[in-house]
Amino acid sequence: MFKTAKKIIRNMIMIFKEEKKIPIPSPINAPELLKGKVALITGGSGGIGLSMAESFLKSGAKVIIAGTNEEKLRVCCEKNGSGG
Repeated sequence: MFKTAKKIIRNMIMIFKEEKKIPIPSPINAPELLKGKVALITGGSGGIGLSMAESFLKSGAKVIIAGTNEEKLRVCCEKNGSGG
C-alpha cells in the first residue's frame, strides 16, 4: 500500500509541477468542518502559512495569524475579510 501511495503522490507532483500547485481534496461538508474552532498560525502572512489560514477560514474556523512583518499581516487580514 505504501508503494502505491508513494507512486500516486509522485504522479500528482509530476502532473502539477508546472503549476506549482498540488490539489488538496476537501471534505464534503468543508464550510462547517471547523466551525467553532480557533486556529493560531505562525508565519501566516505568506506561503504555506497563508494558504493554511485561508483553508481554515473556508472550513469555518476563526483564524489568528502571526508573523514578523506587520504590513504583510495587515494586507492578509484585509484580503481575508478582517480589519486587523
